[in-house]
Amino acid sequence: MLIGLSTTGSVALFSFISGGLFCSVMWPCIFNLSIAGLGKNTNQGSSLLIMMILGGAIIPPIQGHLADMGTVGIHMSYIVPLVGFAYLAWYGFAARKMLQKQGIDYDASIN
Repeated sequence: MLIGLSTTGSVALFSFISGGLFCSVMWPCIFNLSIAGLGKNTNQGSSLLIMMILGGAIIPPIQGHLADMGTVGIHMSYIVPLVGFAYLAWYGFAARKMLQKQGIDYDASIN
C-alpha cells in the first residue's frame, strides 16, 4: 500500500491489486496466531475471531467515503488499508512476543 500511495501509473495499480493477493494468504496466518495459546478457550476465541470479520463490511465504506471526498480522492483513500496493514504487522510482532512468554515459539524448528 505504501508503494502504491507513493507512486502512480502501473506501479501503483499493481501495488494496490497485490494487496488482495496478500490478504488471501494472510488470513490463515492471522487465525492460527490468534488462537494459539488459548488452551481450553480455543473454541470461544475462534468463534469471536470469526465474528470480527465485520471489518470487511466497515472498512470499504470508510475508504469509499474518503475516495468520494474532493480533497482526498481515490488514490489517497488507500491510506485506510495502509493503516489496517500497519496494525496487522504490529499485531504479528506483538503476538509473537506474547506467545514466546507463554513458551510457544513458532520460529523453533520441528525435528
